[in-house]
Amino acid sequence: MSETLSERWNSVSLRTKVTGVTVLLLTLGLLVSGIGTMAMLKPALIGQLDSELQAVQQDLTSVLDVSSTNSLQSAPTDFYYAVYDASGKLLQHNWNDKTDSIRPTVASGLTLNQAIVLDGTIFPIRSGNDRTLFHAIAVPVTFQDSAGTMGTVLVALSTASVDRLMTTYLSIFLGFGIGVVIVGALLTRFLVTTTFEPLREVEQTAAAIAGGDFSQRLPSSSPVNTEVGRLNRSLNTMLGRIDRAFTDRARTIDQMRRFVGDASHELRTPLVSVRGYAELYRMGALQTPEEIAQAMDRIEKEAIRMGELVEDLLELARQDETRPLDLTFFDVHDIANDAALDARAFDPERTVTVTGDSVLVSGEENKIRQVVTNLMGNAMRFTNPGSPLELNVAEDLETKEAIIEIVDHGDGIPPQIRDKIFERFWRADNSRTRETGGSGLGLAIVSSILAAHHGSVDVVETPGGGATFRVRLPLLPDEA
Repeated sequence: MSETLSERWNSVSLRTKVTGVTVLLLTLGLLVSGIGTMAMLKPALIGQLDSELQAVQQDLTSVLDVSSTNSLQSAPTDFYYAVYDASGKLLQHNWNDKTDSIRPTVASGLTLNQAIVLDGTIFPIRSGNDRTLFHAIAVPVTFQDSAGTMGTVLVALSTASVDRLMTTYLSIFLGFGIGVVIVGALLTRFLVTTTFEPLREVEQTAAAIAGGDFSQRLPSSSPVNTEVGRLNRSLNTMLGRIDRAFTDRARTIDQMRRFVGDASHELRTPLVSVRGYAELYRMGALQTPEEIAQAMDRIEKEAIRMGELVEDLLELARQDETRPLDLTFFDVHDIANDAALDARAFDPERTVTVTGDSVLVSGEENKIRQVVTNLMGNAMRFTNPGSPLELNVAEDLETKEAIIEIVDHGDGIPPQIRDKIFERFWRADNSRTRETGGSGLGLAIVSSILAAHHGSVDVVETPGGGATFRVRLPLLPDEA
């Protein structure tokens, strides 16, 4: 049954669906407003009726002569007045011209004690034929006759006027509601038909595109501020991107095939450090317990960083699905010192110097270590053995940034490619990078890490020849 209803719904045209849903929502809105109005109007009218009863109670002497129990002959007939003695016996009422079936009745009478218990509370009673509802109030009185008789006066008012008003309101509301629904349906049908007319052209063009003719473009006759105009513009933009996507497809596939080579580039740097410390230990170059402990500590940290590198590479392969940073406070000068120690362990013949003072920043320490290690690895890879390296640490109070510079004295980087080297998978010379171990991913990871830390990296020429990579990180707020 559900499949049959679904098939029927799918077979209905879009303009019919829009018209039907609009009329349904309009009808539901009218029903909700009507029911809500009735739900609030009737209690308000009943409350007004009760207020009239309470007003009569406050001024009962205007219609009742308390000098005698027989004093209701001249009472107004819009209210029902009845006098009961203390035992609950009906003595008189003011509706003598009406039958018992339409007068309000109290089945067991109304005693004085019951009236005292009610204490002015409004209560419902029904007519003798049980067709009409009355709201009533009982008032204990003492008649100023010779015997000082006590009794009860019952005042009642019919709710029939409220029922008649509600019936009139409902009739008027239904008449106007049906008219509004009919006019709304006709107007919606007209607007939907007029609006969807340009979609026929879109349908024809889409059929041609589906046949493989991607040179087709949707007409631009509809104004751009309309839904159809925006749809045409968006589809034309999409078709242009599809054309470019076919061109980029081959290059993207080639980049993904080189993913394993790119991963090896990032994993090789920490592995070289671990191997360097292991060879120093095996050759006996680490003599004191402090040197051995430092080497073991560095090996452990590099092993941890290798695991994180694998995660970062996978994140890059998944289009930069980065994880939240584990922020801590640390000194970038310590990171520069550790990077210099690693470089000396790898190439004891190379002079590596560190200058500058302590500068505290907030970030993920292992990530920043990865940035400095990657840049140091590039500097060592693309410079001659024994060529000196410098790491300069400083702070720029004007821009509120910490600066780390990795300075080499190699061949340098041509100005025209200084921006491209931070692009993922970009390599200036495939044959040279294969010989040196590069694969075009290391600097992209550097740029990505610094962007996550709200920092930046750029490269300038070293005075006298070479390249200087300048890393910028925000200072701690209390140092800003």
